[in-house]
Amino acid sequence: MIESGQKAPDFALPGVERGEPAVYELFRAIEAGDSVLLWFAPATFLPSTTAELVAMRDSGWGEIPDLRVWVITMDSIYAAAAYANEYELPFALLGDGASAADYYGVRYDEWEGHYGPPKRAAFLVASDWNVEFTWVTEDAFAAPSPSPVERVGAILADRFGASVPTVDYDAY
Repeated sequence: MIESGQKAPDFALPGVERGEPAVYELFRAIEAGDSVLLWFAPATFLPSTTAELVAMRDSGWGEIPDLRVWVITMDSIYAAAAYANEYELPFALLGDGASAADYYGVRYDEWEGHYGPPKRAAFLVASDWNVEFTWVTEDAFAAPSPSPVERVGAILADRFGASVPTVDYDAY
């Protein structure tokens, strides 16, 4: 697994944001001077991930200048668009056929009968390619305390003035 202090691996994946499909290339975000929060999950509509993304949405992380939030699952961009629409998520949702998850060392061999999906994991990649935060769990349904949202939120608060949300895992 990629660790804090290492250089982030580059990747390109199809995705959708606010209903618009595109190809998301990490190097383009970095070249633009943005930091990127990569939020991996095996699938959309996963209760633990939904609780985290809703907390991030409610805290305005999708509107922070110089920060991009990319949610990476094994789902198609069509399923991702439906999910983003249902939860009003202002983030890009990317479909990963195992490449980015493999590069970051967070790919399940098998999960719930699916081969190669991402584990629940998070990486904060700074605008200089440095990985500043890492978190991963083997249990896709875990409700850790403190949540990974709170953990990375402390870094985002220092850097961007972001609020640090709490996650209500029981809501989903």
